[in-house]
Amino acid sequence: MPDSDAWYDDDAGRMVRSYALTGGRTPDAAINLDRATQVVATLADTGRSAASTPEHEAILERCGAPQSMAELSAGLGLPLGVIRVLCSDLLEHGSLARSRMVQPRDRDILEAVLAGLNRL
Repeated sequence: MPDSDAWYDDDAGRMVRSYALTGGRTPDAAINLDRATQVVATLADTGRSAASTPEHEAILERCGAPQSMAELSAGLGLPLGVIRVLCSDLLEHGSLARSRMVQPRDRDILEAVLAGLNRL
């Protein structure tokens, strides 16, 4: 295994360009992952490893609980565009799923929250 310290410099940071991490790919507009989109790891096993890079593996490790694209970007120290491409790979593989956010349906709850915010 190559020495990972050779690809990191304390002053410069990561020495591998973002386009190298994604193979020059850009986020797929059809998948539409914005910074607030939350993803969570699935238990799907299709017989081949989805974690083809250390970055894919790091995303899967962090996504035991739902994580937003912004949280993943900050936590892994990678640009948001790179996170979106890598998460797209994992979504297509079935190793990640979009997390469904719970939407309050009771108007009284929403009005109480609004009233509380207005009091601030």
